[in-house]
Amino acid sequence: MEAKPHAWPRGTWRPWTIWLPGVLALAWSALLIIADGLAGVMGSWGTSDLQSLLRWQRAGVIGHSILLATSALVLAVGLRYPSRRHAAAITAWIIIPVGLGWFLLTSRLGNG
Repeated sequence: MEAKPHAWPRGTWRPWTIWLPGVLALAWSALLIIADGLAGVMGSWGTSDLQSLLRWQRAGVIGHSILLATSALVLAVGLRYPSRRHAAAITAWIIIPVGLGWFLLTSRLGNG
């Protein structure tokens, strides 16, 4: 007997469809946490209001940490539940521009 290839139910996405956006969202969020720290250090060189800068830098790190945790959760859900892969992939792709927007917002507000 020949083994039949695994037939995916109609409308179910394959596992590789969540790997790319999920890993990119994870890596992007981690890099933005590092960028928040660097932006805080570089921003402190030319500001007199260090407390405001540190407050916004902390907000940036917290926001990107939440996005990092969300990315990990979305990747895990997408891999575990095939019926959720479509929504998980879309959510992972959305996390990337949201992270950039949060970085730009907190950097701008921190530097006054």
